[in-house]
Amino acid sequence: MNDERFNELLEAYADGTLDDDASWELLMAFTADADLKARLLNELRLHNSLRGLPLLDEADRRVNDVMQCILPGRTSRDMSAAVLSALRPSKPIRRWYPVVQRVAAIAAVIALGFFVMWSLPKAEESLAIVAHQVDATWSGDRKLAPGVHVGRGHLRLAAGVVRIDFAKDVRLTLEGPADLELIGPGETRLHSGKLTANVPPEGIGFQVHTERAKVVDLGTTFGVSVGKNGATDVAVFEGRVAVTSLASREEKIIDEGDEVSLNEGSGALTPRKFNTRTFRGWPVLFGVVNTGGKIRFAYPQSQLNPADVTDADNIVIFPERFATKLRTDFTVSITDPGDYGPDEIIGRQEMLTAGKRRVNTYLIQYHPPQVDDEAKSNPRRFVGEVSFDRPIIAIIADGDQLKASDQVLGRKRFVYPQGSQRALKNGDHLSLTQDRRTLKLDWQATAHGVNQIRVVVDVSDPQTVR
Repeated sequence: MNDERFNELLEAYADGTLDDDASWELLMAFTADADLKARLLNELRLHNSLRGLPLLDEADRRVNDVMQCILPGRTSRDMSAAVLSALRPSKPIRRWYPVVQRVAAIAAVIALGFFVMWSLPKAEESLAIVAHQVDATWSGDRKLAPGVHVGRGHLRLAAGVVRIDFAKDVRLTLEGPADLELIGPGETRLHSGKLTANVPPEGIGFQVHTERAKVVDLGTTFGVSVGKNGATDVAVFEGRVAVTSLASREEKIIDEGDEVSLNEGSGALTPRKFNTRTFRGWPVLFGVVNTGGKIRFAYPQSQLNPADVTDADNIVIFPERFATKLRTDFTVSITDPGDYGPDEIIGRQEMLTAGKRRVNTYLIQYHPPQVDDEAKSNPRRFVGEVSFDRPIIAIIADGDQLKASDQVLGRKRFVYPQGSQRALKNGDHLSLTQDRRTLKLDWQATAHGVNQIRVVVDVSDPQTVR
């Protein structure tokens, strides 16, 4: 890229007028040309050194986002992911020129003897929050509890599962024993153990480094495992990631349902059999903290669709929507804690009002393989419970209510059965605990048809990274 084109793109970026094609062109230029990246870094280092001075007020949001990846002490990490995030289309922003004028004025002060060190220490920065723990035991100096903000450094988990929430709704679960290092916003290093990450479109570019690989999210859910001697496995549950071998510099785009491995002595990205069951943190990643009895979480598979998942022995939970805004009111079956028998569920109508709520939704179903043997189709009793990390505010158990909410509260890629056959039937019981976190089921189901309910969990006031 020549200087004239680079300056055009840089000016458009500063003005907030960069379109999607130009954004991608600029990002690729930064990724491919170290000199262009260095030029941008020099500008950002100047801003970073002066950002704490009272003469310099808050610059535009996207500049600050990129600045977060610049470390003090003349050390700068690869900022491709931060640039990718920063180059996302947004509303027009203020021009840099007022900021540049202030920088020029301050530079005159510096010339007279006021010197700002590149290594000017920054205040401790919160990069993530410990959102939830399941039987967690910590090792090392950091003994963390849910709700604690964490900055740069190692998180060493001796046992259990911990969910860690980053900015832009990025969620990550760590399975002990494991050693995860937080490097910066949207950037981690897994030294050992297993993690599972869910990255929405807002967080595209999230990075996981290992001894042998660099994993860059492209909008997906994926798992990374680091074993003995740094052997690394990367599995993609949904979407895709870019994986680069540090030894061979080979880079591959890994699609949904695929897995690659980097073993000792080889820099090749070797395909391997996809096995999501090795990642135990998958349910916790999506807010399901415990299941018991005849209830299990649906492990991901390529092009997962509930209609294709059959299980004669268990009720299965499928995650649907996450942090979805309730833009309209819905008629639902249950909104209050209590025990509900068939007469209290079937035909019951309550109102779930929209307001400013954000919700997670889950589909819970019993869908056995169909059988012709009448003896095998007699009703069977299924008792179990599921606990969520946030309160349940509604349960939809009526066929018409389910159909009415499929479009907004269901998942776009799911195919849902139509009609009342999917609703709960006589003999089915539900119980919602007083803290609204645990749902208990007692279903009488047959090997014909499908039973489904939708659970709505309130995430209106999630913990956020400062």
